[in-house]
Amino acid sequence: MNASRLLPTQTYIPGSVVPQPALSNGWRTLSWWLLVAGVVLRMVLSAPALHRLGVPYDLPWGPFPSKIHPGSYVLMLAFATGLVSHGNPLGTLAELARKHRLLATSMACMVGVFVWTVLRHGPSGQAFFIDTLWMPGIAALTVVMHHRGRQRQLLSILMLMLLANAALAVGEAATGRRLIPLFAGRDGIVEEYWFRASALMGHPLANSLVTVSLMPVVVVMPWSLHLRLAALGLLTLGLLSFGSRSNLAAVGLYALLACVPLAWHLVRGRYNYRQISGGLLGVALAGATLAAVVATTRLGERIFKNLTWDNSADVRLLAFDVLRYVRGTDLWFGIPVERIEGIAGRVGIDLRYEAIENFWVNLLVLLGLVGFSLFLAGLACLVLHLWRGARTPLKVAIVMYFIIASGANTLAAKTASLTLLAVALQCATALRPAGAAAARKSPLRPGRLPSWRPAGAAR
Repeated sequence: MNASRLLPTQTYIPGSVVPQPALSNGWRTLSWWLLVAGVVLRMVLSAPALHRLGVPYDLPWGPFPSKIHPGSYVLMLAFATGLVSHGNPLGTLAELARKHRLLATSMACMVGVFVWTVLRHGPSGQAFFIDTLWMPGIAALTVVMHHRGRQRQLLSILMLMLLANAALAVGEAATGRRLIPLFAGRDGIVEEYWFRASALMGHPLANSLVTVSLMPVVVVMPWSLHLRLAALGLLTLGLLSFGSRSNLAAVGLYALLACVPLAWHLVRGRYNYRQISGGLLGVALAGATLAAVVATTRLGERIFKNLTWDNSADVRLLAFDVLRYVRGTDLWFGIPVERIEGIAGRVGIDLRYEAIENFWVNLLVLLGLVGFSLFLAGLACLVLHLWRGARTPLKVAIVMYFIIASGANTLAAKTASLTLLAVALQCATALRPAGAAAARKSPLRPGRLPSWRPAGAAR
């Protein structure tokens, strides 16, 4: 089938799917709905929600299958049915790996890290590798098996869920009540000095990381300027509700970075007097509105009334003290979780309520230099794949994600944050005009798609 006979939203990004573009079939439709369901489940089913449903997801008991998130099972089914929808699954997998070498290499490395850890320490406590480090690659590979129209739809669904999550957080902060109780560690509900919303993702920091890392996606969404500004405002209020100081500082950094192109256009005279005065008035009104909201509500209470160096900051420094107790063969091959817990207690980290708040340190100690090198290779391949297809605001999102995630045990624990970032950035490649990527590498006229032969046609 010639690509020109497909609807514009049904064209495929050249080189992203095998075999050649074709109309959807039953298996591919099933894969699409499973992909949507998997992404939704990863975002709305937090660990506390699973606890309430009787699933010991991140508790120290229960069978191994219960340690893997339901959304991860659904995403793996979406990937499998996507392979089936394009013909021979093994042949499709091989061709997909050939066309997406970075993603395939990332997946191979992450599987290797899991195997290394299981052989070294046993399966107990290692399920987070599947949820946290396998799912970004599996989700991204599933996304590229669907046409750009579906990718745009999935991105819109994800961003609307993000906005709904922020609105829920604002509602929780305003009422002082949560939809799902907040749990800390293994000993039940946390005692709080400052109320922090937990919304759908179960913990304020998990919500904050996903919110702040996906904020730049709003900038590239095909929405009106007013809608994008309103969305950014709602997400900012959500971050105030989550009470994360570092994530709110990231919003300030975003604002400074946004001023750079604006100042450049201003110097070059691309704005008239009305635009300049209207923009300044809008900024003043937005600042006054934000100040009034903070002054009259609970939003941001923890941030603005607790601008001090506290225990939360101390724990992040204590993470580096763990490395002083890892030497010799342990440094090369890693140590089991039980010994890591003992070392953490020795340096003053209470793992009942705290963690080694640096995933680089955590994984280095667990995996050793051998396994950690494999992890770095897999992560680098994933990031490079996302980076190559990202526009400038989304590259900023990648950098911001790792800056903030490095201040917690993010990738050394169960999290959906990297999966959601990978899905959003992979889907965002479909926001470019059809054929734009191919035009840069082809002598064809800009905007013209190459013709595709149907599967099995003579060459």
